[in-house]
Amino acid sequence: MTDATQIKVPAWYSPDEIQDIQRDLLGPAAKVLILCLGGKGGVGKTTIALQIADLCAEVGPVLAIDTDPANRHFHTALMTETSPGSDNFVPRRPGVSCFRQRLRAEDSVGRVDPTLCQDMIERVVDAPERFVVVDFPAGDTETTRRCTEIIVESCREANVRLCVVVAAGAVDPTALEVLKELRPMLIECDRAILAKNTAQATNFDYLESSDLVRALRKQPNFRVIEIERIGERLIEALRVQHMTWQTLATGAPMRLRVEGRRLRRNFHTAWRDALRP
Repeated sequence: MTDATQIKVPAWYSPDEIQDIQRDLLGPAAKVLILCLGGKGGVGKTTIALQIADLCAEVGPVLAIDTDPANRHFHTALMTETSPGSDNFVPRRPGVSCFRQRLRAEDSVGRVDPTLCQDMIERVVDAPERFVVVDFPAGDTETTRRCTEIIVESCREANVRLCVVVAAGAVDPTALEVLKELRPMLIECDRAILAKNTAQATNFDYLESSDLVRALRKQPNFRVIEIERIGERLIEALRVQHMTWQTLATGAPMRLRVEGRRLRRNFHTAWRDALRP
């Protein structure tokens, strides 16, 4: 079958597999909220958020929220303008809706005001979607720390499973500061994941040798995984051509599709295992 004639593709998962994955993501909760965090730009936070959103979209409608004001890649990757320059957007694939939400606000004396975070959580709780993925602002741990209690308590009251993913780059000690600042949330959430991004290198000794990571590993809700590197051609397809992972793995030219399919399955397996209760 040629690329031109490849129109229909089989379902990625069977009905039984879909039910199994839903249980892995939701656990006993009615809904799951997955927060993707990072110490600074470029550590793979948005890439991770897109991988997780893609997995969730295979088993149910997804609400995606882009709260990173300096990096709109999450929203751009999931939504497209109805016409150039328009403020109206439509999903790039069915079942995934994304909106932008500013989180950082300050009161009259410069302290972080959690009002916008409260607004976001209310929208998450009220949304009909059972799967919610949030791309958090890069480097703004102060806002996240200030919102920790609101997020944790709101999720508990609403029976929302809270999962927190922290992206870490190789030989970049910034991740340790993020883990330190967000330790209360990592301890209180239902699942905390440290995701090592191997895109640039594979040396994470600074993490594994730290007392903080050793202590977090003892927490029953804490897991560590490695994110496989994505090749340059696939990066171009995802970021420049704005292909979704679904399109990349099922409808792209064969030179991209074969590798895209392999990586997509690997990412799905890795995140399903990491998020499983």
